[in-house]
Amino acid sequence: MMAHAVPFPSRALAEHRGLAFWMKRTLEEVAELRANATEDTLHDLRVALRRCRSVASTMAEIDPHPDWEEMRDGARELFRALGKWRDTEVMEEWLKELHAEEDLRKRLVLISLAATEETVRKKALNSAGRFDAKRWSELMHSLQSRMRLVPIDGDAARCLALERLEEAKELHRRAMRTEKDKPWHALRIGVKRFRYTVEALMPEAHAECGDSLKRVQDVLGNIHDLDVLAELLKTVPEQQAAGSGFDWAERIDRERHDNLQTYRQLALGNVSVWHFWEKAFRRESWQKYAKARIGATRKAMDPKPARSLAITRIALGLWSQFRTTAVDGRFSDRTGRRVLEAAAKLSGIHAPGRQRTREKSARTFLLEAPVPPGWSFAEWERAAWTIRFQRGAEPGSRNKRFSKLSAEQQREILFLSGILRLAAALQKSGVTSGSSLRVETLPQGLLLRLVGVEDSPGNAARFAEAKKLLERNLGKTLLIQPDTVLTEIAKAESKIVSPQPISIVRSN
Repeated sequence: MMAHAVPFPSRALAEHRGLAFWMKRTLEEVAELRANATEDTLHDLRVALRRCRSVASTMAEIDPHPDWEEMRDGARELFRALGKWRDTEVMEEWLKELHAEEDLRKRLVLISLAATEETVRKKALNSAGRFDAKRWSELMHSLQSRMRLVPIDGDAARCLALERLEEAKELHRRAMRTEKDKPWHALRIGVKRFRYTVEALMPEAHAECGDSLKRVQDVLGNIHDLDVLAELLKTVPEQQAAGSGFDWAERIDRERHDNLQTYRQLALGNVSVWHFWEKAFRRESWQKYAKARIGATRKAMDPKPARSLAITRIALGLWSQFRTTAVDGRFSDRTGRRVLEAAAKLSGIHAPGRQRTREKSARTFLLEAPVPPGWSFAEWERAAWTIRFQRGAEPGSRNKRFSKLSAEQQREILFLSGILRLAAALQKSGVTSGSSLRVETLPQGLLLRLVGVEDSPGNAARFAEAKKLLERNLGKTLLIQPDTVLTEIAKAESKIVSPQPISIVRSN
């Protein structure tokens, strides 16, 4: 019976089934499978493992801690073995459903499936026997603590779910242009990832759209199963199935067409499920979601978060001061300021396990991550390259990847990198916020006055090196001068001790 694209009813908020629930459920189902290998146990274990692996894949995009990869690797062998076992059962069910009567081609395929099922069943049980439950329990505790980086139903959680939704929408657009199997299989995986992310990180939204997500996933699953079945039936030689009078290709095509039509009815028009799902993510909040994701990444990957936050305050303070001088129109660009803020916040991140410098590893990690909602790829790329050149040798002909960027993109990256280099030098010299900075216009260039910084040869040398890139990009000389008078006043004010309350002792 074909479904129609009508609004799905909302349901009461069920118990939240997050990562801890599914990792614990995995241990229980592994033990059950070892004791009693039934079809239900097989299905339940695959469901639990799929949820765990999906959450790990999503979280690793902002927190590349080795435990996430270890959890996915530890479950991979068992998950794949269970999948092959489950596939044989699903194909048997489809053969019987599509044509209940006796048929030679069906009988030959069922015989082949029975032999295959016995083999894959043994492999799955052997894999379950090797499953390291003790290590899984240890990972369950460590990863549950790392899940706190993304508060449930918070802005960072919404950002991760929205990224999955945008990826799935793109796969939807590709699938709608063809009826070939691969794009529709990719769409099925994309919807599945979105569903599991919402389920784990946005339980309130899942209570609203969980039914529609499951419905769409089931329809796309049917399409994939029919594609697999069609290929399986082709493995039977025609001479062996000469007595078969049933047209399997026509029956599968008709069933597949019905499911495609069902999906189109669900996905298109004013009552499209895509519009329904998008309601959970207000477009005016996308920038807030992205900022929260950037903050979660900083918390996960920055061993010195106080330093990067100080650099952010200083960088934005420099931006504001330079803007008041009208020295360069780029300081009035809100997008440039947003890119600088993101680069400064992420300037201290470390990507573990990468055999590169910290800055190169950070750039690679960010470029491999999804582009945050509300950002263009060019903007996100600019932030990643700004972090890459926040210190060290300036880019030249040896930087082949950088040289392939457009001239405008290179110019903007060097501009922002120059500000970030200067902000880092100021932070190292004792500046903690943008309020300690004053920029003035001089006939020969610009003067940056600093409060709270010692006028020492070491600081002077540090500033001279740090300002070079920005000076060249602005085309102006930048003089940096610690304001000793204001610094002494600030020191004196900090030493003023507020009067202590007088304690009155009453005598008897």
